[in-house]
Amino acid sequence: MPNRNIVEIMGHLGRDPEVRTLSNGAEVTSFSIATSNDYKDKSGEWVKKDATWWNCQAWGGLGAEVVRNFFKGDAVMVRGKGGMREWTGKDGTTKTTLEVRVNEVYKPIYERKDKAAYDEDERPRRKQSNDDFPMDISAADDADIPF
Repeated sequence: MPNRNIVEIMGHLGRDPEVRTLSNGAEVTSFSIATSNDYKDKSGEWVKKDATWWNCQAWGGLGAEVVRNFFKGDAVMVRGKGGMREWTGKDGTTKTTLEVRVNEVYKPIYERKDKAAYDEDERPRRKQSNDDFPMDISAADDADIPF
């Protein structure tokens, strides 16, 4: 059986994605995802678990899509290569970070219970250039549509 390192994380963005350009010209987009495993106990009460934070990196065009389409608080699902990195904090203690090198990004679709508290139309959106929509679909001939 082959060994594979593939993780799938679904949670919410903890901050807006940030793009950095490296010295070699490559672009990497960094963002964090919070996950938790809250559950109902036998009496039906919700038991809240502490959030687990994942640092994610998406490279090139995939990172550009993340920046255009996701904002702090959005639900997101990613797949990629997972790992842990240890580092020394300013206080001298060893810390561990969970990381995902993202290969796929999805916006999960589910029904929110608090619809009244969440209005999609009031959220800020980034400006889109004409390059984001290169084809004028209004000019398409209906005969060319395969369905």
